[in-house]
Amino acid sequence: MIVLSYNNILYYRYDLVDLTRQALAKYANKLFLKVIEGYHLSNLSQVTSCAHHFLDLVKDLDTLLSSHDGFLLGPWLESAKNLARDPEQEKQFEWNARTQLTMWFDNTDTEASLLRDYGNKYWSGLLQDYYRPRAALYFKHMIDSLVKGESFPLEDWRRDWISLTNKWQESRNLFIVKAHGDALNISRWLYDKYLREDHSQSLYKLRENHNDQL
Repeated sequence: MIVLSYNNILYYRYDLVDLTRQALAKYANKLFLKVIEGYHLSNLSQVTSCAHHFLDLVKDLDTLLSSHDGFLLGPWLESAKNLARDPEQEKQFEWNARTQLTMWFDNTDTEASLLRDYGNKYWSGLLQDYYRPRAALYFKHMIDSLVKGESFPLEDWRRDWISLTNKWQESRNLFIVKAHGDALNISRWLYDKYLREDHSQSLYKLRENHNDQL
């Protein structure tokens, strides 16, 4: 009897990571909508809990993506730097590469460029180092406004978001250029953690509990 192992086949592992990524992205959308719902209901507990789960999911997604070479930020930045002829040009080329992925540089302190997330990617490094801190900042403003009983500070949020983006574009930190981790084991772990029916149904318990209190 011949037993085939697909785990070592490059294209299988790519599809496995990509499919798991898509499923978790849909789950993340549900979590984000629960955050927004909780905010409109002035339900601080729901906002805090779902925001925490969302940020945890983004971190885990980054771990998944780091298990395949096709989902890494590092090669994109290194390929840009490798075109440079001197250190100053290398710095400029890396800034260009980071800017294409995040926010083009025609913004003001409080008005974001219309070309934001122009080239957004599901890449390991980009999720953990940029998207996750950005989401955390947004959730912080939501939670603070609920605690203070004030409206959402849109201008403050925009200022902090643009500042965070500008700093990320100018940073020079390095990212992995070769995948690590077992894609199959990570996908199984994430399925058990997020996608089993008993876990996904728990998303709605917060809303049900809130309704019971009304």
